[in-house]
Amino acid sequence: MIYALNLFNFVAGKEEMYRRYNAQASKIVYRLGGRLVCAGNKPVKYLTGDIKRDQLIIVEFPSPEVFEQFHAEAEKQGLHQLREASTCDYIWILFEPWSNLSEWIKGYKD
Repeated sequence: MIYALNLFNFVAGKEEMYRRYNAQASKIVYRLGGRLVCAGNKPVKYLTGDIKRDQLIIVEFPSPEVFEQFHAEAEKQGLHQLREASTCDYIWILFEPWSNLSEWIKGYKD
């Protein structure tokens, strides 16, 4: 399993273009066994950082290889161009699950 973190802003007036990207990309994600973990917008409070981003999407993929399949298929369909033209300040990072977080915390010595 792997998580794709997406943080970004819309380019003013290009929201419909991103909606098109998201609708088409979601079909690929779901077909490959991925799923939307969460999506957020309208931040309640910015805690740190110099660039404020208003959109959040986290997608789960079964494996890094499946993410690569998604990425290649989206490229083949020209979807990355839609995303790049409709968003800015984009952060796109892949994370492995932190499955031992509880055990890691137990190692804390006060």
